Amino acid sequence: MIARLQRAIKALLGKVVPDYQINWILAGDAVPEADEHEVIPASPEHYALIAHSATPKVLGSLSYARQGLAGLVVVENGRPASIAHFARAAEYGRHVTWPLKPNEVALMDIATEEAMRGRGLAVSLIKGATRHYRQAGADRVLAFVWWSNHPSLRAFAKAGWRRIGFSLEWQWGGRPLAVRIPLG
Repeated sequence: MIARLQRAIKALLGKVVPDYQINWILAGDAVPEADEHEVIPASPEHYALIAHSATPKVLGSLSYARQGLAGLVVVENGRPASIAHFARAAEYGRHVTWPLKPNEVALMDIATEEAMRGRGLAVSLIKGATRHYRQAGADRVLAFVWWSNHPSLRAFAKAGWRRIGFSLEWQWGGRPLAVRIPLG
């Protein structure tokens, strides 16, 4: 029932406003405990292995590396199993979605190899990245997640993140417009 309602809303919005985004804004404020999976900075060797990934979203993560965004990975059996990229305020291009304060970091992309999904790697990566950036002095780490992406929303919740806002953005006459709703 809910899935049908979501599809109907998406179809209706797609007819009225073909270019739109609806996102939950999530924040990791606390420094989580260490996890069973080690999270490390992505290296050129990791990216060379990712270039041969059969998982489209993992392969697509290379575009963030080409933009110069910092990457963190969880490695299993010598291969990157899950990867995420982050932007500081100067690199952040999503100000319409949600403004980023000077001492905040935004998680721009996270992807896990299809064969490795369902093992908690994304949760470990989110926790490890939060710990990494908070210990490096960031006030908090933010992410924007498509409103109906339940697997991602569950992963962030398991990692201890909370919803801090909601963002609806669209293009009108070539101009980006947005409604941002902070949550208490």
